[in-house]
Amino acid sequence: MAWLERWMHQVLGRPSRILVWIVLALSAVFFFVPIVWLLLKPIDAGQTFTWLENSALYSGAGVLIAVFLGIPAGYGLATTEFIGRRALLIGTMIAMLIPSNALALPLFLEANTFHMIGNPLTVILPYGLFPFGVYIAYLYYNTPRVHGLLAAARVDGCTEWQAFRRVMLPLSTPIIGLVVVFDFIASWTNYFLPWVMYAEYDITGRYPLALGIAQQLMPGSTSGDFYQNIQIQLAQSPSAEALLLLLNAAPVVLVLLIAQRWIVSGRLHSVFD
Repeated sequence: MAWLERWMHQVLGRPSRILVWIVLALSAVFFFVPIVWLLLKPIDAGQTFTWLENSALYSGAGVLIAVFLGIPAGYGLATTEFIGRRALLIGTMIAMLIPSNALALPLFLEANTFHMIGNPLTVILPYGLFPFGVYIAYLYYNTPRVHGLLAAARVDGCTEWQAFRRVMLPLSTPIIGLVVVFDFIASWTNYFLPWVMYAEYDITGRYPLALGIAQQLMPGSTSGDFYQNIQIQLAQSPSAEALLLLLNAAPVVLVLLIAQRWIVSGRLHSVFD
C-alpha cells in the first residue's frame, strides 16, 4: 500500500504545486515583459557602448590593483610585527572612514600638479587604492587559525613568501571575493571623481557609464520659484534612460553572482588539494 500512499500524496499535492508555478509564471511575466520592451525599443545609442567600455576599464583595472595590493597589505599588517605597524593600521582606518567624495578635490589638485587632468590613470589609481579592502583583509588574516597555519608552515621550512603563496592564498578566495565586490560596486557607481577629472575639459569620450547617465539628466530652464518650477529635460526618451540604468546595474549583479561563489568557497581542506 506504500505505492498508493505515494500516489495519493502526489495527486493531493499537485494543486499546490500548480498554484506555485502559476504565481511564479505571472511574476516572471510581470517583471520580464518591461525589460524585453526596453531592450527591443530602438534608441539612439550614441556613446553608450564607449561609456560601458570605459566603466569596464576603470572598474576592472581598479579591482585588479585593489586585489594585488590590498590583500598582501592586509596580510602583512595581520601577520608581521614592524616599526610603525600600529600607525599604518590607524591611518588605513582613517582613510577608510573618509567619504570618497571628500577626496575628489585633493585628488584633482594633485592630478593638476602633475598635469594629468583627463588622464585615465587619475580615475583608475584612486579606484585601486582601496583602504577598506586592506582593513577587511587584515581582519581576515588576524585570526588564531591563520597564525597557527603560518607557524606550522615556518616549522616545515617555508619562507614567508612560500607560506603566503602555498598556505594563505588557497584560503583567500572568500576575502578576494569580498574585495572584488566592494571595490567594483564603489568604482562602477562612482561618477563624481570622473566628473571632476573630465568635465572641465568636456572629455565625454572618456566618461564612464554612471557619469554618462548623469549627464543625460540635465536641468532645464526654469522661471519663478526654482523649487516649484524645477524641470528635468532628458537628452533621450524615458525608455532609453531606463535602459541605460538597466545596463548600469547589470554588471553589478553579474559580479555579485560570480563573486558569491568565491566568498562561500573558502574551506580549510583546500590547502591540502
